[in-house]
Amino acid sequence: MPMRPILVFDSETIADPDMARRVAGDAQLSDEEALARVAPPRQEGEAYGFPKPLYHRVVEIAVCVVTAEGRVETLKPLATGADERALLQAFWSGFGHHATASRIVSFNGRRFDVPVLVQRALSLGVSPAPLFLGDYRQRFRDSHLDLMEILSDYGTSMSLSQHEAATMLGVPGKIGVDGGEVRGMWAEGRTEDIAAYCTCDVATLTLCFARLGVHTGWCSAVEAAEIESGLRSVLTSLSEAHAMYQAFLDQNLS
Repeated sequence: MPMRPILVFDSETIADPDMARRVAGDAQLSDEEALARVAPPRQEGEAYGFPKPLYHRVVEIAVCVVTAEGRVETLKPLATGADERALLQAFWSGFGHHATASRIVSFNGRRFDVPVLVQRALSLGVSPAPLFLGDYRQRFRDSHLDLMEILSDYGTSMSLSQHEAATMLGVPGKIGVDGGEVRGMWAEGRTEDIAAYCTCDVATLTLCFARLGVHTGWCSAVEAAEIESGLRSVLTSLSEAHAMYQAFLDQNLS
């Protein structure tokens, strides 16, 4: 039986003090004051704790679409530098195109990415309806493969980071950047760097799916090899546009 088509995705976000001011009902609050009002209790030395999904502004989403034969159809950032509403519209429109037939693949997507993408869409008048068409929200079904949950047996054991999972599976992980740097990159206008970083994360996640899939039955060894070959080809093409893609390839993608 051939594998099901997959839609792999990842998002990059920054804290949104404007939404925090709206909820707090005080437009005069500073960014840190506003976020401190709505965020969980902070750790020592922090102005505020990790915000709820609603308070994360989406600044990039990257996707990889793989066919039932293992062919990499798309690997790209969706809307580099675009406004958030346009970015979310592009994501949910594309999701709708693939809904019901495809599996979706994420890393910590159930706890973070999906709630962010749903709640921010609703706040901006964008419909996330395609998520509700299939059984993606049923935690123990396999239409949404959240690899962080799967590798921790749904929280029974301690969770791995995506970089740890990638290292375990022998595929490239983080390439000199991590999510904590996105806010500074955005402030500096480095949207192309954020897009490349997010896209490389999706490439990592797609490779993790392929390596795991051979053992779980999600895909055959032939399909996994096709995925890896296709990713190499696309990343080689992208490397002309940004050095981060070549750095990814230089991590011995084989």
